[in-house]
Amino acid sequence: MMLMTDNSNSANKGDSAIALLEPPVSTELADVEHQVRLLKVMKSLYQVDQQAKFLHLQAETNSLLEQLQALKGQRDSSI
Repeated sequence: MMLMTDNSNSANKGDSAIALLEPPVSTELADVEHQVRLLKVMKSLYQVDQQAKFLHLQAETNSLLEQLQALKGQRDSSI
């Protein structure tokens, strides 16, 4: 939690401190942020063809993971 002191001449002079709550970060948002950071690093380290190969493998890995999770869900529902 962040705490900010309000030293301005606003209408709420009685409030000397305003607590700002940060919303929880969802796992999807964290994953996207992680991928953005990863892509920035990749751009500085790898050539374009290597980036394309990596992105293709990443997409294939995600697809295989989704298939595995679907099969697991089918197996669990049949038990």
